[in-house]
Amino acid sequence: MTVLKNKNARNIIRCAVPAVLTVSAVLCALFASDGRKYAVITVIVTLLTLILFLSGFDSKRIGSRRLVLGAVFITLAVAGRFIPQLKPLTALVIISGMLTGAETGFLVGSLSVLISNIFFGNGPWTPLQMVSMGLIGFFAGVLSKPLQKNKIILALYGVLCGIFYSMFMDIWTTCSATGSLEFAEYLKSVTAAVPFTIIYSVSNVIYLLLLAPPFQRKLGRIAEKYGL
Repeated sequence: MTVLKNKNARNIIRCAVPAVLTVSAVLCALFASDGRKYAVITVIVTLLTLILFLSGFDSKRIGSRRLVLGAVFITLAVAGRFIPQLKPLTALVIISGMLTGAETGFLVGSLSVLISNIFFGNGPWTPLQMVSMGLIGFFAGVLSKPLQKNKIILALYGVLCGIFYSMFMDIWTTCSATGSLEFAEYLKSVTAAVPFTIIYSVSNVIYLLLLAPPFQRKLGRIAEKYGL
């Protein structure tokens, strides 16, 4: 039994929430750079993230076990942000979505950023980080079968996630510097971030190839034992 029994309603939430969150994050970059307006958007993003997770939450024991796995991944991802330079955060978010489902992947990505930013600093950039990481985990869940079966596809997804995250965060970089989202300025931000994007994408691939196989084996045994 799921918390939300209507399948159509679950599908609507599954499609609408990521879209709404993306728009909210961009609006935060455009209009919430000053003052504390971004805090409101951060709360909205957090609430919608929980709604998305609950829309697919199974209230039986299987749901509780997925929640526990999600909490473990969040803990690992938060700890991973303390590693200098090459951080495993994105790889862990991808693995969580790939192995525990799209909704859990979004939850892990979004809340990992929110919690770790308690130490690294919250600001108008937080909603963009939450949404981008959430989407990375979400689509890892949507594409879970090919990602689990083919290492090349998994590595390519890691590269694409690095590019996506960098380009998405460049929206904030451009808006904070110019007060608007002009294409020419955005292109400058993207170009300036190319070295970072390359390093970030390569580190994603390295961590995915190192971490995904043991997680797959371990969670595969857990899934077989508990029927996840």
